Amino acid sequence: MAEMLPNSDTIRTANRRAARTLWVVGFIVLPMAAALAAPGTWPADPEEQLEAAVYREVVKGDLAGAMEAYRAILALPAKPPAVAARAMLHLAECLEKSGDKGQSRAVYTRVISEYAGEKEIAAQALARLSADENTGGAPRNLRFEEGVMGKVPPGWFVPALPKDADYLAELRHSGCRGGSGCVVVLVPANAPRPFGNIMQSFTATAYRGKTVRLRAWMRLEASNPDDRAQMWLSVDRTNRKTGFFDNGDDQPVRSDSWTPREIVTTIDRDAQFIDFGFMSIGRGRVWVDDVSFEIIGN
Repeated sequence: MAEMLPNSDTIRTANRRAARTLWVVGFIVLPMAAALAAPGTWPADPEEQLEAAVYREVVKGDLAGAMEAYRAILALPAKPPAVAARAMLHLAECLEKSGDKGQSRAVYTRVISEYAGEKEIAAQALARLSADENTGGAPRNLRFEEGVMGKVPPGWFVPALPKDADYLAELRHSGCRGGSGCVVVLVPANAPRPFGNIMQSFTATAYRGKTVRLRAWMRLEASNPDDRAQMWLSVDRTNRKTGFFDNGDDQPVRSDSWTPREIVTTIDRDAQFIDFGFMSIGRGRVWVDDVSFEIIGN
């Protein structure tokens, strides 16, 4: 299984760069790249591609088509940083317009962290995030009281294209530990990587300098002995500084019985975002219920 399952270093790297920002490289850029980069589909020049994509978004109002175009630009092996930053910013705006605030926030975060040298574009991304700070500064729907059964619960998102999201996590009202609902993280049998993830991301302003505790109950429906469930939490700091990170490697859940897990940390005073989630590593189904995130000390 060593060749199939991500090791701890792989998971740590992926989560630092992308789990907290949605595994953006994997699910936003790559799936459609080959089709969209076909000869004659888009102009050859990246700047012309960007202009065409903006036209599709602004003039034609075709958000879905524009997002495909922005993803195609980001998938190009060689592109000017300014073009890539602008494409990523527009992609985030399209996601926001589409109502997918979780994914849009993740992409805005990438703009800020990866294209800090494009100061104007990075400032626009930061302004978008700051405008949402009043509503994005706390996790939501931790008890899974909102949502439609069989769909991804509101407030949560999975690292997948929107059309695939509901195949990777589902709200359930039966089989749960509590009375309101729970979520199941799924790994499709045909997935190229045996890995699933559901997460939340929110601004850290209200939690800076405070000690917080993330708690949840989890259980695993394993399909083989190497399957496991893990809870993770990470903190993004300013200027790409390393913040707290725990991917749950030291406390995996392998039992079919409901099992409590918790992570406690003090949030950095320069923290920008807090992200946490639940992973299925292998082909098993991970059930999550009774999530809480609270301040336990100053």
